[in-house]
Amino acid sequence: MGYWGTIENRQVPDSVFSQFYKLRTVYFKGSNGAIGVYAVDSPQTLLKIPGWVSSIKKTVKKNIPMILIGNKIDLDREVDRAEAEDLAKRLNCEYLETSAKTGENVELAFEKIARACLENIKEE
Repeated sequence: MGYWGTIENRQVPDSVFSQFYKLRTVYFKGSNGAIGVYAVDSPQTLLKIPGWVSSIKKTVKKNIPMILIGNKIDLDREVDRAEAEDLAKRLNCEYLETSAKTGENVELAFEKIARACLENIKEE
């Protein structure tokens, strides 16, 4: 059995993530905002972001605020910040870097998406 990732130091089988992938549009419907997270120490995670954004846009069918977050800034960087900022600009997303481990900018990220969602709802 293959493994896609870990949650709380437990391996999660590919089949679990495969099921989520199939059902993701159910979770996207009715969304008022989105946060895309990639790991700054893992270039392949950044490469997956455009596909997720495309899927969200097709499902939601309205313009919602999105933030692209480069996480794990406490680790050695393998993704150039300028590359991630360029992607965020092309996807029309705000960009922010965080560390879930240290808590740096985590609260700020949620504050930014919450404010953007509220402003977007007021404009509708």
